[in-house]
Amino acid sequence: MAHVAKYTKGGAVRLTMHYERRQDEKGDYIKFGNQDIDLSRTHENYNLAPVRPGGQLAFIKKRCSEVQCMNRDNVNVLCDWVVTLPKDLPEEKKKDFFSYTYDFLEKRYGPENVVSAYVHKDETTPHLHFAFIPVVEDKKTGQKKVSAKECLNRGELRS
Repeated sequence: MAHVAKYTKGGAVRLTMHYERRQDEKGDYIKFGNQDIDLSRTHENYNLAPVRPGGQLAFIKKRCSEVQCMNRDNVNVLCDWVVTLPKDLPEEKKKDFFSYTYDFLEKRYGPENVVSAYVHKDETTPHLHFAFIPVVEDKKTGQKKVSAKECLNRGELRS
């Protein structure tokens, strides 16, 4: 099972906190929605993507400055594929499943656009959050630009 969504800069802030399992000032993990996070298993989570200097938000800001990106609040600067682990997969193949999924998505959207790829094993169903900046080539100018609408169009979702 896979799901994809697009997020603005404001949504990206909340999502990066969720990916990293950031803690608030009291030391409690920040939860979003009705998630059931088993804190005793949070240490099993891991990131398949390279660690970004300055963190995920700094990387998003830097990458958006390197390509054409409209300076508006409603621009979707982050996309997130959530890929769920199949229930019948043997234990010894689970890590490979996430690794192959990461390799496929990294190749598809470009390693230079990958923000993070966190595997969450502390929720009800293990899953991968593959976060990336939707960079495409402008058909008129040939320049690279941020466009979630063009990156995740109907044809992309079909294939």
